Amino acid sequence: MVAPADNKIVPNTSSAGFSIPLVTSYQGLDHTIHRSIDGFLHLQRKLRTESSSGASSAVANVTALSPEMVAPFRIAHSLSIRLGKVPYHYILKVDTSTTLSWLQCEPCAPHAPQYNKIFDPSKSDSFKNITGTDPDCEPPYTPVFSGRLCNFQIHGPGDMHVEGFLAEETISINDHLIRRHFLIGCSHSTENFPSEGRYAGVVAMSTAPTSFVMQIAAHGVARFSYCLSGGSKANRQGFFRFGTDIPPNPHNKTTRILPALGSHEFHISVVGISLGEHKLDKIRPEMFARSKDGQGGCVIDLGTSLTMMAQEAYYIVEEAVWSDLQSHGAERVKRPGFNLCFRATKAIMGHLQPLSLHFPEEKAVMVLSPEQLFLMMDDKQGQTACLAMTPGHRTVIGTLQQVDTRFVYDLKDFTLSFVSESCTEDTVQME
Repeated sequence: MVAPADNKIVPNTSSAGFSIPLVTSYQGLDHTIHRSIDGFLHLQRKLRTESSSGASSAVANVTALSPEMVAPFRIAHSLSIRLGKVPYHYILKVDTSTTLSWLQCEPCAPHAPQYNKIFDPSKSDSFKNITGTDPDCEPPYTPVFSGRLCNFQIHGPGDMHVEGFLAEETISINDHLIRRHFLIGCSHSTENFPSEGRYAGVVAMSTAPTSFVMQIAAHGVARFSYCLSGGSKANRQGFFRFGTDIPPNPHNKTTRILPALGSHEFHISVVGISLGEHKLDKIRPEMFARSKDGQGGCVIDLGTSLTMMAQEAYYIVEEAVWSDLQSHGAERVKRPGFNLCFRATKAIMGHLQPLSLHFPEEKAVMVLSPEQLFLMMDDKQGQTACLAMTPGHRTVIGTLQQVDTRFVYDLKDFTLSFVSESCTEDTVQME
């Protein structure tokens, strides 16, 4: 485990801009993802060894991917922040769909293992519990103990259940104050939270008023940005940049973030798709529209690894991609968890075409290069490339398709801007 490089980050001293260390984990229990010299992301599995006690464990070196390797896999993003005057940072997992940031607090039983000690509110003079009569204590939060405290509960996949009380605390990065009176959940019971031994909780990056970014926006810093560099064998960290810390780029393309009743995700509108220079005529805007009952739609999400595309649109895209590959003599192969895979010969790789997502604005086109569109794997027969997309009930633009693109969210004008960028240049070495 690599500790956050607390001393490497020197945020902008201006209140109008600051940056928070962003760490992306491309390693799961049995796999790792790294960018190779060919520019593509490669999925490999870790070798497993047997200890003398008979327990198996993953080791750092990787080997060729077994055909039995099953997707999906997890790519996790985290921020490192300080609460109160505690002399160390807490690693919080980024979640773009939840409404409230939370972390484990003493006493916490049961609790999930984490990096650094569990936060102790009694040792922070800036910590303050939210009472049941406070304006912030409104549904889904509820007054408890005769209104002395305000309860929150969060449920998630895998029977995750987090429960505790709302509170206010000061948050900072090193010695740079970000905000006082920041609303956060203090968990005293954490069940089945996938902390991976390091995450102290979750930082909410959604459109909910109580999310991290919306609380920051309410105090005048309405823009935030990130640029994902993809897996690397070198331990590097990027940044969540806010306000004036976001590098300007005259080539930004912009689309609207759509309001969505009952959802706090970042919804956008896709109206068409092109493969290379050819627009796919069978693709219709309504395939990506959100219905009145909240079904369907298109969101951009850091918590999803592989892009999921609405089934009707996905199979049109898959057919077009395979038809183009087949015309160049590609050999199709099967890999669990992926719908379209083929032998990645040098001849075939030279014919891969980009896929473009068209938004309603005339010039707003997100071009996914072949390096963003396909995931590479090695096996005994050589290299295999798989389309890094899956069919689903709606469209979610996932992490792998966001690599090497800078995204800028404007929570005042509710717009999303994006531009191609070599994101490795906006990273630093982790200690």
